[in-house]
Amino acid sequence: MAQTTGLVQRLSILSATAACVWIGPRPDNTEVLIVTNNGTTSDSAFASTLIQALAAASTNFRAVVATHGASSAQITSLNIDPV
Repeated sequence: MAQTTGLVQRLSILSATAACVWIGPRPDNTEVLIVTNNGTTSDSAFASTLIQALAAASTNFRAVVATHGASSAQITSLNIDPV
């Protein structure tokens, strides 16, 4: 598993359960990751929660650590740094 750390520089919400997020230390140094779901109720709820957490981190200038596959951009877990 790989991790991407930094601020949420940009968040494009495509639907309640799908989004693209740019995470990195600066706007010109980011990695693009995605939030998607497979259509199951539990996966849709997880994706919705991830999007809400990313939006909260973005508006509050909080650093995040997004975990994703080594060759995948899909976020599998998210940690938000404490105050």
